[in-house]
Amino acid sequence: MDLEDLKNEWDKRDAELRQSLQTQQRLSRALLAETQLQRLRRHDGMTAIELIIYVGFIIFFGATAASSWGHWTVFVPTVLLDIWTIAMGAITFAERARLRAVDFTAPVLDIQKRLAALQAERARAVQWAFLTGQILWWTPFFLVLFWALLRVDLLAASEFMRGFVAINVAVGLALIPLLLWAAHVLGPQLAKSNIGRSILDSVTG
Repeated sequence: MDLEDLKNEWDKRDAELRQSLQTQQRLSRALLAETQLQRLRRHDGMTAIELIIYVGFIIFFGATAASSWGHWTVFVPTVLLDIWTIAMGAITFAERARLRAVDFTAPVLDIQKRLAALQAERARAVQWAFLTGQILWWTPFFLVLFWALLRVDLLAASEFMRGFVAINVAVGLALIPLLLWAAHVLGPQLAKSNIGRSILDSVTG
């Protein structure tokens, strides 16, 4: 075997090796895609417990709103809580749908960009859920719960409660721009740290 034959043989083996590696890579990516899809199928939107709690709150707020018609200081926060709950569920289902639509057979860089975009969307949704929820799920929810259990309109019955609720709602509204500013200033720094990324991953799922 002369040098030219040896070179041809090595070129042939090199081509076979590259083909084998490409085949293995395709199989690995196909397996990864199927594994990820199986994980996503198990979480189409909410778990069974989450769905039961979600539907339960919607029914509870709907029934309370119906029973408080005419008692506007109870009816209005009840409707707002029901709208908030429905909206958060709809956002969750939409996020899961977009996550299931990710093509895990695409180039790795494209997958990373898509997942990063979805994580950013989720972070914004969680941020606004907290900012609006901290207003509705404190004193307004207490008013709604008190009516549902005892049929007592606290705002109509107590001048102290009217002042207490007004102060708490005002503080909650004032916190929104402050918390947004804090997130804008501290968010990028936290995202660079291991602890910050861990917290972000936990929050966004």
